[in-house]
Amino acid sequence: MKREKRQWQRARRQALMAQISERAAMRGLADALDKEARSAALAERSRGLAKTYARQLEARDAAALRNTARFASALASLAHEAETARSDAARRASSQAQALGQAQTRARRHAERLGEAKAALEAAREKGSMVDAVSPSRLSERGLARPVQGPSQDTGPDASTPESPCARTSR
Repeated sequence: MKREKRQWQRARRQALMAQISERAAMRGLADALDKEARSAALAERSRGLAKTYARQLEARDAAALRNTARFASALASLAHEAETARSDAARRASSQAQALGQAQTRARRHAERLGEAKAALEAAREKGSMVDAVSPSRLSERGLARPVQGPSQDTGPDASTPESPCARTSR
C-alpha cells in the first residue's frame, strides 16, 4: 500500500504541475493575442494618420512643409514597426496556442494517471482492510477462530504441561 500511496502522491504532484503549466500557456496565449490586437490597432491608426498628414501639403513655408513630411514619415515608420510587432505577436500566439495544446494534453494524461493511481490506492486499502478483517487475531477477537493445537500424545496427569521435543526423545 505504501507503493500505491507514493505513486498516487507522485501522480498528484505531476497533475498539479501540468495544471500550472496549462495555466501559464493560457496566460502566454492571452498576452500574445492581446499584443497582436494592440499592435494591429496601432499600425492601422498610424497608417491613417500618416495618410492624413501626407495629404496636408498646404504649408505656409518650406519649413512647415518639411516638418509635416517628417511627421508623416515618422507615422509611416511607426505603422511599419507596429505591423512588424503584430506579425511577431501573431507568430508568438501561434506558438503559444501549440504549447497550450501540448499542456492540455499533458494535463489530461496526468489526470488519467492520477485517477488510475487513486483507484490502485483504494484497491490496496480495500485489500488491506479485507486482510485485517480475515486475520486470525481479528477472528479470535470475534470468537470465530480457535488457536491451532496439535493432538495430545500423553493423556497422563502432566499432559497439561507441554513437553519439549528433547524430553520426548529421552524416554
